[in-house]
Amino acid sequence: MTNIKCKSGREIDLLAINPLTGEKYHVESKVWLGKKFRVKDINSLAKEKFEHPIVKEKIQKFFRDSKYRKWLVIQSQKVDFQLDDFAREKYGIEIQYIEVFLRMMTRKLSFKGSRDHVLRTLEIVKLKEDFDQTHQARPVKQPRV
Repeated sequence: MTNIKCKSGREIDLLAINPLTGEKYHVESKVWLGKKFRVKDINSLAKEKFEHPIVKEKIQKFFRDSKYRKWLVIQSQKVDFQLDDFAREKYGIEIQYIEVFLRMMTRKLSFKGSRDHVLRTLEIVKLKEDFDQTHQARPVKQPRV
């Protein structure tokens, strides 16, 4: 379930259950523009997005008392990788990187011309990656002078 509305204008980005394992996930995503992701950012996000009583109350309605994993999905170039350990140890938050998900999804694409906007976008990303790989593999001919 995506974009789950909570009291006081809060929102949960995604709650998910793996149908094969039963594992539950609370996922938040954050786009970071122009600055590096820091400890104070993790502290703030943890308190507002993962640990806030209103958010926890809503999650409890869906997951009851069962355990769930907390994922924060961000872009990797904005992170000091030591923050992975800090987020996991202090808040139980696993930092995931959007680039990894995009690579995995585009590798598994086996359709063409989807009408779904997200799938169509992934198809275009895959086409661009294939194009880039093909053209990077070819030696560039230097013009004769």
